[in-house]
Amino acid sequence: MIAALCVALLLTGQQSSISVQGAAQPPGPARDTSAAKGTASIKGKVVAADSGKAMRRVQISLSSPDLSEARSISTNAQGVFEFKELLAGRYNVSATRPGYIRLQYGQRRPGEPGRPIQLADGQRMANADFSLPRSGAITGRITDELGDPLSDVSIYPAQWKYFRGKRRMVPVSGGGPFNRTDETGQFRITGLEPGEYFVLATTRTTWTVDDNPNERIGFLPTYSGGTANPAAAAAVKVAMGQEAAAGDFAMVPGRVASISGTATYSSGLPFAGETINVNQEFAGPGSSSSFGMPGAKVNADGSFVIKNVAPGEYKLSLRGPGDKDHPAEGVTMTVTVSGEDLANVMLVGGSGGSITGRIVSDTGEAIPLPATSRMRVTARPVDPTSTYTGFDTDNGRVKDDWSFEVTNVYGQNRLTVNPLPTGWAVRRIEHDGTDYADVPVALQGGQKLDNVTVVLSKTLPRLQGSLVDEAGRPGEGTALLFPEDSARWGEDSRLVRTARPDAAGAFEFRNLIPGEYLAVALDYVRDGEWTDPEFLEKLRERGTKVHVDDRGAAPVRLTIKK
Repeated sequence: MIAALCVALLLTGQQSSISVQGAAQPPGPARDTSAAKGTASIKGKVVAADSGKAMRRVQISLSSPDLSEARSISTNAQGVFEFKELLAGRYNVSATRPGYIRLQYGQRRPGEPGRPIQLADGQRMANADFSLPRSGAITGRITDELGDPLSDVSIYPAQWKYFRGKRRMVPVSGGGPFNRTDETGQFRITGLEPGEYFVLATTRTTWTVDDNPNERIGFLPTYSGGTANPAAAAAVKVAMGQEAAAGDFAMVPGRVASISGTATYSSGLPFAGETINVNQEFAGPGSSSSFGMPGAKVNADGSFVIKNVAPGEYKLSLRGPGDKDHPAEGVTMTVTVSGEDLANVMLVGGSGGSITGRIVSDTGEAIPLPATSRMRVTARPVDPTSTYTGFDTDNGRVKDDWSFEVTNVYGQNRLTVNPLPTGWAVRRIEHDGTDYADVPVALQGGQKLDNVTVVLSKTLPRLQGSLVDEAGRPGEGTALLFPEDSARWGEDSRLVRTARPDAAGAFEFRNLIPGEYLAVALDYVRDGEWTDPEFLEKLRERGTKVHVDDRGAAPVRLTIKK
């Protein structure tokens, strides 16, 4: 069966009914099949969707919960690929080639997760076929306010996404990280899936005003339609494999400004002689680029002036090394320049805290080290735009005795542990009665969090179920599982999970944390939509409660209603 990619983009909003059958089942043992050889295989052929021609040199990736690393091969001259010697298990297959949309096996629509392939011992699947559609593109031309072309303008495709705590216009994948206008102001963004996009143009070009040489002008970040307001931007609809025109639009001029203020340690002493780093970041889910610009030295009295800053949003970062009597301190602040000088900006440093502890298993069983690299505990800022972050390749490394120390932890951070052995997951991160596995830890002023216990498990429960249509036949939608408690939702929540069913309609969620959940069946959902709390809140009434304890959960049957 050829995996087709449909153009339809709207979530149809079918209602779901759920019936619970059977008793809770304990999870089966996890295993790493990376080195083991089996008797099953997956074979398929890749053709171009527009011509039906076989495609060679397509990168095919194979992944599984039981594989520590994905496997990959390329199609031959006939467009054929085959993975051999596979153990029985559940596999995901994807196909990638430049100029075409990356497709997962069983994916029906843009942004939808693929369907897994369930193999039994000795089973040979011979029709894991792909029909790859060409990617879309957006073309246009950027000018100044007088209609003259602007060259070397950075161009980003953008969409409305939930990111860093709210819905906002953010860059998305497509066109490469350095897509710029040519000498005629023309641009072309490639590699786009079907959907609605906006174009973001930004440049640091500045110039002096004719009648006032002391004043400089630059351009604000400008969106398609020629506006600096993302809410007023003109949408560009991209169809399957088609080129869409954004047309000509002029960038919005704004006065170049300066940023001035004082920078001091928490004690009030100036960061004398230290450099304030200035970066402009364009980030979204799965897409990020950052550009540095000249900063400024802090004067002996703590004052600083950053001159000739074009309109835009900037992150100011500063770090003082400290000495034998004082710890190192740092500070980060995000500011927006929109034409007026920013004065009296106060950068006040703070010292990072530290976290020490040990990693154990929940059963006392020895934990195998990952084969590829050493395990590491990492503190990731909840809001990187306002939290100082340092980097040390050895920070948080797990030692041979399974102890660890994370230093320079500033503000609110989420703790993660990676890489984990195949089949293992974090059950909890304990300290003084609090579990920090799903809530941030906040440290400041040199605070220390000692005797933290990271508990790993390979026996966490799982939920199995089936997804069917109204006639009782295997369905092709998506099962969504999320906590009943909305405080546990979020972009980084490991508790919000989705699963596509296999050809028999069966799905499963592994390594679940015991608790109360809601289960919903959706006909179509785009990857990442479930990170938005508003999206989940709209589904709350449709969900049916699912109780997960250490033994697992009763199997569920989800029905997609048309």
